[in-house]
Amino acid sequence: MQFKIEKLKNMPYTGKVGVTLWAVSWIWLISVYYYLTKDTDWLIKLSIMVVILAPFLFQGQNWARIIAMLGNAMGIILSILFFFKGFVLFGTVMVMLFGGSIYFLVIPATSRYFKTQGRPDTPADEKSR
Repeated sequence: MQFKIEKLKNMPYTGKVGVTLWAVSWIWLISVYYYLTKDTDWLIKLSIMVVILAPFLFQGQNWARIIAMLGNAMGIILSILFFFKGFVLFGTVMVMLFGGSIYFLVIPATSRYFKTQGRPDTPADEKSR
Protein backbone atom coordinates (compact mmCIF):
# COMPACT_ATOMS: atom_id res chain seq x y z
CA MET A 1 0.00 0.00 0.00
CA GLN A 2 1.35 3.37 -0.97
CA PHE A 3 0.58 6.26 1.31
CA LYS A 4 -1.06 8.99 -0.75
CA ILE A 5 -1.17 12.38 0.96
CA GLU A 6 -3.92 13.47 -1.45
CA LYS A 7 -6.40 11.15 0.26
CA LEU A 8 -5.67 12.77 3.60
CA LYS A 9 -5.95 16.24 2.04
CA ASN A 10 -9.32 15.38 0.45
CA MET A 11 -10.75 14.01 3.70
CA PRO A 12 -13.56 16.21 5.07
CA TYR A 13 -12.80 18.33 8.12
CA THR A 14 -14.94 16.10 10.35
CA GLY A 15 -12.95 13.07 9.19
CA LYS A 16 -9.66 14.78 9.97
CA VAL A 17 -10.93 15.68 13.44
CA GLY A 18 -12.17 12.12 14.04
CA VAL A 19 -8.91 10.52 12.92
CA THR A 20 -6.87 13.01 14.96
CA LEU A 21 -8.97 12.37 18.07
CA TRP A 22 -8.57 8.63 17.47
CA ALA A 23 -4.77 8.95 17.46
CA VAL A 24 -4.70 11.29 20.47
CA SER A 25 -7.07 9.10 22.48
CA TRP A 26 -4.95 5.97 21.99
CA ILE A 27 -1.74 7.85 22.76
CA TRP A 28 -3.43 9.16 25.93
CA LEU A 29 -4.63 5.67 26.96
CA ILE A 30 -1.21 4.11 26.38
CA SER A 31 0.54 6.91 28.27
CA VAL A 32 -1.83 6.81 31.25
CA TYR A 33 -1.74 3.03 31.45
CA TYR A 34 2.06 3.04 31.45
CA TYR A 35 2.14 5.85 34.04
CA LEU A 36 -0.13 3.90 36.38
CA THR A 37 1.14 0.34 35.92
CA LYS A 38 4.62 0.41 34.30
CA ASP A 39 3.47 -2.75 32.46
CA THR A 40 5.06 -2.94 29.02
CA ASP A 41 3.83 -6.32 27.75
CA TRP A 42 0.25 -5.24 27.13
CA LEU A 43 1.32 -1.78 25.94
CA ILE A 44 3.61 -3.16 23.24
CA LYS A 45 0.77 -5.23 21.79
CA LEU A 46 -1.63 -2.31 21.92
CA SER A 47 0.91 0.05 20.36
CA ILE A 48 1.56 -2.37 17.50
CA MET A 49 -2.17 -2.57 16.81
CA VAL A 50 -2.47 1.22 16.70
CA VAL A 51 0.59 1.61 14.47
CA ILE A 52 -0.71 -1.02 12.03
CA LEU A 53 -4.22 0.49 11.83
CA ALA A 54 -3.19 4.16 11.58
CA PRO A 55 -1.98 4.23 7.93
CA PHE A 56 -5.15 2.52 6.72
CA LEU A 57 -7.31 4.94 8.70
CA PHE A 58 -5.41 7.95 7.34
CA GLN A 59 -5.91 6.53 3.81
CA GLY A 60 -9.68 6.55 4.30
CA GLN A 61 -10.31 2.80 4.38
CA ASN A 62 -13.84 2.13 5.62
CA TRP A 63 -12.95 -1.16 7.32
CA ALA A 64 -10.24 0.67 9.31
CA ARG A 65 -12.82 3.27 10.40
CA ILE A 66 -15.13 0.51 11.65
CA ILE A 67 -12.30 -1.20 13.55
CA ALA A 68 -11.26 2.18 14.99
CA MET A 69 -14.80 2.82 16.24
CA LEU A 70 -14.98 -0.64 17.82
CA GLY A 71 -11.60 -0.01 19.45
CA ASN A 72 -12.86 3.31 20.74
CA ALA A 73 -15.87 1.57 22.28
CA MET A 74 -13.41 -0.75 24.04
CA GLY A 75 -11.46 2.34 25.13
CA ILE A 76 -14.59 3.80 26.70
CA ILE A 77 -15.12 0.55 28.63
CA LEU A 78 -11.51 0.74 29.84
CA SER A 79 -12.13 4.35 30.83
CA ILE A 80 -15.03 3.27 33.03
CA LEU A 81 -12.62 0.96 34.84
CA PHE A 82 -10.46 4.01 35.62
CA PHE A 83 -13.51 5.62 37.28
CA PHE A 84 -13.95 2.59 39.54
CA LYS A 85 -10.26 2.67 40.50
CA GLY A 86 -10.57 6.33 41.57
CA PHE A 87 -8.81 7.99 38.62
CA VAL A 88 -11.73 10.18 37.66
CA LEU A 89 -9.74 12.82 35.75
CA PHE A 90 -7.96 10.23 33.58
CA GLY A 91 -11.24 8.45 32.91
CA THR A 92 -13.08 11.65 32.05
CA VAL A 93 -10.45 12.74 29.53
CA MET A 94 -10.47 9.28 27.94
CA VAL A 95 -14.25 9.17 27.62
CA MET A 96 -14.23 12.62 26.03
CA LEU A 97 -11.48 11.72 23.55
CA PHE A 98 -12.86 8.31 22.59
CA GLY A 99 -16.44 9.59 22.46
CA GLY A 100 -15.45 12.59 20.36
CA SER A 101 -13.60 10.35 17.96
CA ILE A 102 -16.58 8.04 17.56
CA TYR A 103 -18.88 11.03 17.04
CA PHE A 104 -16.74 12.55 14.29
CA LEU A 105 -16.18 9.18 12.57
CA VAL A 106 -19.95 8.53 12.45
CA ILE A 107 -21.00 11.94 11.07
CA PRO A 108 -22.62 11.46 7.63
CA ALA A 109 -19.99 13.48 5.71
CA THR A 110 -17.17 11.41 7.19
CA SER A 111 -19.04 8.15 6.72
CA ARG A 112 -19.79 9.02 3.09
CA TYR A 113 -16.13 9.85 2.42
CA PHE A 114 -14.84 6.59 3.92
CA LYS A 115 -17.43 4.52 2.03
CA THR A 116 -16.51 6.07 -1.34
CA GLN A 117 -12.78 5.41 -0.92
CA GLY A 118 -13.16 1.69 -1.57
CA ARG A 119 -15.04 2.14 -4.84
CA PRO A 120 -13.33 1.78 -8.22
CA ASP A 121 -12.10 5.00 -9.83
CA THR A 122 -13.01 4.32 -13.45
CA PRO A 123 -16.31 3.24 -15.03
CA ALA A 124 -14.45 0.40 -16.85
CA ASP A 125 -13.71 -1.19 -13.48
CA GLU A 126 -17.38 -1.13 -12.57
CA LYS A 127 -18.40 -2.86 -15.85
CA SER A 128 -15.97 -5.72 -15.30
CA ARG A 129 -17.63 -6.68 -12.03
